[in-house]
Amino acid sequence: MTEPRELTDQDFEPAALDALDGTTHVFLTGRAGTGKSTLINHWIRTRDRGGRTLTCAPTGIAALNAGGVTIHQLIHAGPDVTPERAAAEGRRRAGDPLYRILDTLVIDEVSILRADLADSLDRFLKGARRSRQPFGGIRLIMVGDLAQLPPVVTKEDGERFDGGEWDGPWFFQSHAVQTILDDNRLQGVELTRAHRQTDRAVLDALDDMRDGHPAPGTLAMLNRRAGAPWNPLDTTVICARNDTVNQINRMMLQRLPGPHATRRASVAGDWPQRLEPAPYRLDTRPGMRVMLTSNDADGRWANGTMGTLTDMDPQGWWATVRPDTDDTEEYTVKPHSWTRTRPTTWEDPETGEERIILEETGRYTQLPIRPGWAFSIHKSQGQSVGRLRVDLGSRLFSPGQAYVALSRARDYNHLSLSRPLTAADVFADPDALAFLEKIRHATPVTQDTLF
Repeated sequence: MTEPRELTDQDFEPAALDALDGTTHVFLTGRAGTGKSTLINHWIRTRDRGGRTLTCAPTGIAALNAGGVTIHQLIHAGPDVTPERAAAEGRRRAGDPLYRILDTLVIDEVSILRADLADSLDRFLKGARRSRQPFGGIRLIMVGDLAQLPPVVTKEDGERFDGGEWDGPWFFQSHAVQTILDDNRLQGVELTRAHRQTDRAVLDALDDMRDGHPAPGTLAMLNRRAGAPWNPLDTTVICARNDTVNQINRMMLQRLPGPHATRRASVAGDWPQRLEPAPYRLDTRPGMRVMLTSNDADGRWANGTMGTLTDMDPQGWWATVRPDTDDTEEYTVKPHSWTRTRPTTWEDPETGEERIILEETGRYTQLPIRPGWAFSIHKSQGQSVGRLRVDLGSRLFSPGQAYVALSRARDYNHLSLSRPLTAADVFADPDALAFLEKIRHATPVTQDTLF
């Protein structure tokens, strides 16, 4: 097998690298599959020689995928954190060298970062760094796609974002991000070259859906796939409702005739109960559709690769999977360990130079497999599917749902819709559109990647 080539600066848009190399805060965006994570990982690997950059994310799974920590971990907060509590905790941590040497903070999946948590991060860093500057003077690189699903707001929290302390739940509606916007210190970068989808029809439809106002021709083209034939044995179903997902996965597993095997995950150290990169109890049968949930060290599969499980050790020490991308070769998949970390500092005993390192605090070990017949729209983000059935239900109820579901498709000819898509199904959040328009006017255009 050919070893994957290490990427260089020549593999990326010069304008995008120039923005990341700059001194202003950056919002890096682009539709699904344009390589946002690949660019950020390359930039950190080649630029962060002094170990002063840290990656974080709003949720546990996003943090695991990004190789970083959650924002709550970073600011030593529980789920009920408020900006006021975060400020007090920041002042208490003012002597911690971690926050003194931290230079750049990458926030992955920033589209799901709520305004109140963004302001809590701001207030904590101000206290920890004894600074009045936004985010304590730390440079932010925020990565995400606002055309995807918005931050989750519970009914209990709804009044805080509806004429309350914040104008809305998005990160850019936080007081701290508004400050850097008003000071013209936020630069937008949009990646436009798709790597996940190769079907031009799918790409054009997605581009037309991003602003929530698809042309009649786009809907007509997509609706030619309404009711298209599909095979439940080799097709992934994406659904609007979690109960539909669970029902499909249980039903399909029960229909398989082969022997049943179960493996339970092992957990060590500090690991939140709900954080499951693979199911704690993994029930399998030969022939089941699966999604792989890790990146293989030899590059044979990636997180999100779809395939078919062909065999599994009864004790759960290995499974064989045939990825959809390879019709003949089967790969042996062994248990994978995900680690939860906390940031700390390390001092070079020879030079005295300090750098940020990640210290393991918990470990979750399981076969990196989850049932792959059906996923919710929310949990499908980041996947790429060759054969896709989209169950639209009776209606779509959240901005970006239609866009996220359809952007999983690689091939228009292997797409099936449960019903015709209507204009009412495809809508974007007006606040997100207004924010994008604002930063387009706030920063100069250089090539086609900068707003």
